Amino acid sequence: MNLSEKNMKNILVVYYSLTGNTKIIAEAIAESIDSEILELKPVKELKAESGSKYFWGGYQATMKIKPKLKPIEINPLDYDLIILGTPVWAWTYTPPIHSFLSKFDLTGKNMALWTCSQGDGIKAMNKLKKALKNANILGEIRFKEPKQHEPDKVKEKATKWVKKIILDFNAK
Repeated sequence: MNLSEKNMKNILVVYYSLTGNTKIIAEAIAESIDSEILELKPVKELKAESGSKYFWGGYQATMKIKPKLKPIEINPLDYDLIILGTPVWAWTYTPPIHSFLSKFDLTGKNMALWTCSQGDGIKAMNKLKKALKNANILGEIRFKEPKQHEPDKVKEKATKWVKKIILDFNAK
């Protein structure tokens, strides 16, 4: 039986990724549970290969700038579970995630959260949970530079994590 068939009928993986670390986790999760996936894309994107991404990205994150996103063709509110992933910039979640959170009222939504960072990502996760204080957070996990640290093991860790969240939810 597909894990999402028992109680959670619609699962959406939502993520933003500039350098690909968060993307590999998002794709592994979505594939493992056969869910929909939504990549958030700003209309005006930073250049991933530019050194200025740290300055401008950190500035935008710190100032809680909400960049305009390219059109979102689906309604995240139609899903039973939203699995949300973000890189960590300046000890917080990214501006495109900030835009997403301001666009959709996720009060009462079942959510699972993950971050990708160079450090431990604890502060960013706490800020993300605070922004989603009215959502039902089913689980959280942090990854440290997935592309650089055995990506296959990291993907396996991510898929085990999300499957456990779904099984635990369905057991209730």
